[in-house]
Amino acid sequence: MISALLDTVLGSALNLLLLVIGLLPAVDASSLPIAVPDSVRGVLSALNWFVPIGDLITILTVWIGLLIAANVAMIIWSAVRAAKG
Repeated sequence: MISALLDTVLGSALNLLLLVIGLLPAVDASSLPIAVPDSVRGVLSALNWFVPIGDLITILTVWIGLLIAANVAMIIWSAVRAAKG
């Protein structure tokens, strides 16, 4: 009895999730600045509903660029400090 109830609840939840994912808008993967694998293209519409992919890529690119710049600056600063003695 418990397994039938669990099966019904989980099946209903899965059907509801699939319905919601089916209602989400589509993403034009060709407009993205990176090449997207075919296995990921189907999921982009669901992700784009919550976080716009183009903006996310821009934010991550800037963030990674700033992290690299900060690390390079720290390496240069430590090299200059070590050269001074």
